[in-house]
Amino acid sequence: MTYVHFDRAAIRQLGRSSSLISLGIALLASVEVHAQVAADATAPQDSATRASVAETGDIIVTAQKRNERLQDVPVSITAASGEQLKAKGVTTVEDLGKLVPGFTSTKSSLGAPIYFIRGVGFYDDSLGVSPAVMTYVDQVPLPLAPMARGAILDLERVEVLKGPQGTLFGQNTTGGAVNYIAAKPTDEFHAGIELTGGRFADVEGEGYISGPLTDTLKARVAVRGERADGWQKGYTTDQRLGRKRFINGRLLLDWEASSALKFELSASGWKDTSETQAPQIINVVPQGTLPIQYPVSSFPRPPEDNRAAAFDPEGRFRQNNWQYQFALRGDLELGNDFTLTSLSSFAKYNRDSPIDQDGTTYQASVVQVVGKVTTFAQEVRLSGPLLSNLKITAGANYEYDKIDEEELTLTSDFTTDGIDAAHLWNSYGFINNQKTNTYSVFGSLEGRITDTLSAQAGLRYTKQNRDFAGCSRDLGDGQFSRGFEFLSEALSGSAATIPNGACGTLDGTTFRPTLQLYQSKLNEDNVSWRGNISWQPSRSFHLYANVTKGYKSGSFPTLAAALTTQFTPVSQESVLAYEIGTKLSLFDRKIDVDAAGFYYDYRNKQLLGFANIFPFGPLRSLVNIPKSKIQGIELNVVARPVPGWQLSIGGTYIESKILSDPGLPIGPFGDVGSFKGDQFPFTPKWQGVFDTQYKFSLNDQLSAFLGGTVTSRTSAPSALYTHAPTVAALEDSISVRGYTLVDARAGIEGPNGRWTAEVFGRNIFNTFWTTAGSRVGDYVIRYTGNAPTYGVTLRFRY
Repeated sequence: MTYVHFDRAAIRQLGRSSSLISLGIALLASVEVHAQVAADATAPQDSATRASVAETGDIIVTAQKRNERLQDVPVSITAASGEQLKAKGVTTVEDLGKLVPGFTSTKSSLGAPIYFIRGVGFYDDSLGVSPAVMTYVDQVPLPLAPMARGAILDLERVEVLKGPQGTLFGQNTTGGAVNYIAAKPTDEFHAGIELTGGRFADVEGEGYISGPLTDTLKARVAVRGERADGWQKGYTTDQRLGRKRFINGRLLLDWEASSALKFELSASGWKDTSETQAPQIINVVPQGTLPIQYPVSSFPRPPEDNRAAAFDPEGRFRQNNWQYQFALRGDLELGNDFTLTSLSSFAKYNRDSPIDQDGTTYQASVVQVVGKVTTFAQEVRLSGPLLSNLKITAGANYEYDKIDEEELTLTSDFTTDGIDAAHLWNSYGFINNQKTNTYSVFGSLEGRITDTLSAQAGLRYTKQNRDFAGCSRDLGDGQFSRGFEFLSEALSGSAATIPNGACGTLDGTTFRPTLQLYQSKLNEDNVSWRGNISWQPSRSFHLYANVTKGYKSGSFPTLAAALTTQFTPVSQESVLAYEIGTKLSLFDRKIDVDAAGFYYDYRNKQLLGFANIFPFGPLRSLVNIPKSKIQGIELNVVARPVPGWQLSIGGTYIESKILSDPGLPIGPFGDVGSFKGDQFPFTPKWQGVFDTQYKFSLNDQLSAFLGGTVTSRTSAPSALYTHAPTVAALEDSISVRGYTLVDARAGIEGPNGRWTAEVFGRNIFNTFWTTAGSRVGDYVIRYTGNAPTYGVTLRFRY
């Protein structure tokens, strides 16, 4: 196992370099979804199919890896078409809260997105830590949240599955799974283009071309570009930050080799050279007991303005993140309605993100996050009917992930990251290299007991072997080495020598420098399962109950470890989830109702906590909460009271609670206490989404529409709190506030939807809101949400 080495010149050069976007090939069955109406995912997109779907109004989803009506699936799902995503301004995964009740997104202390469904997520910004909500494109996994940046491109629909999905999608889906369904090649030539111009000189363009190449081969090409000026403005300087530069592409091919054999090959890629967001500083709290000066203590605090920011004026915060991915799918019909499916994928992801973490104009905590991810996945499954009333799915899955990650920190302007005036260090890095091999086998049975009663059972065995190598290291200038030589001598009683550029993490027993990467292993296995019973007396009424066991894999932390004991991994978490739900259509489908109640019983829930490390004070640490729970209810109603008018309202109530403490509970400000009785971080009790749109005719050729979306949520903690009186005000300052956001839209549409002109506004009442708060070293910071935006969008289709 080797570690990644970067010097400052190399880092600067990497930031200037550019890389090509890989476009490619994919193949899946054709699907047509318009305004929550979808055709069978294997049917061609012809006029007869669209007419049939329009008459039935059915939505076809692939949540259980086969084509089914949404109404028939015994799982809580929110499905939305690509048109709905565009109408509501959903261009990234973070925006899904505008459509999905119970979905939230927040930013980590390094600015990376983290997703939660029904309060289940994992707040950590390391590439080496698996999420609790997984993202897929056409069932191809994107194992890390940042890899989903380019997922929303030329989509037929998105399916958000809520609750543990381990039996079909594997571990790390204890919160749920987000599956994007790409628009597929068409039997006839089609093309479209979309252009948007908005505030902050925002210019976005997207287009596609689709059609047959031969009698058996079809293709579709889609591209998207985004460019905007900086939306953050310095409140002590006249500088701007937040420029956007993003390009995304996908090429798909669909080849029908024979009547029984189909291949689907896909390649896609994106590159993001946007600037990272700067946080706002709330307070300065010395992390340890070291006698250091604090010029940042008197730095002016920001106004309650989403755009207000402060950052190092000499810093360069342009990212260089990119990814490419290839996937190959083959479907072979074996006879007797059995199908053998193979799904292979390979992806490479590069991360280079400079971030000003302290929220001031000083170079007090400037971080460069660099890393590379290589992932390969292979799944083979067989599905078909065993008997006239019994279906079976069985398969095996293998995934290999290699992650090389390092965080480089510059702290030149006097923070407590030093020993004394003679032994300061102004820079250091810490490394997290991991390799994982994951093997699983799975199977499920579904059968009818009576004409209206059916049952399902699923089982999956997973084994994962994880290798780790990491340390905190000097960047080659000797700053870190001298500091840790002093620390080792103070703790061990004897002098130590650490060469420039070497690892300086101290052995947790002898307090002597390791001088090399600390290595460890974590090998775990588990059995996830699901049992379900469904009662469906008619096409318009479905009552179901699920019991599911799911797991999230253990992992090693990425942190500035003074001692090797800080690299102790967290073990896998498990959840036993109970859910009862109903799907109901009333008054000839003028009203659709989805409702569910759920209870999650957690063991060893993984959360980001803190540990007091002398002489630094509280440092980040991963912890396992022995016992905790979530219970709640969810309701989503879609009504069509008159032709052309649709409104939907969805809400989620979540009560999360920690039931036992993980050893010595330590809060973000070094306070020792108890977490018992607290709610999970970033888990609001109430969330709501309301949307309405009215479409009406202007004449025989033109129609117009008016619409708006309201999203609202209550407050939530942003870390594990002990509620000690001495830190209560600090804990409250980093909590995510409750807020309500209002978006609006209006437009004109041409004949048969061939063209659309739309004006929009988002956060039109300029609400001040935050997505996260954190204590990073000596600095207490918060991340603000988006400022108000407005613009015009033009769409054309052929």
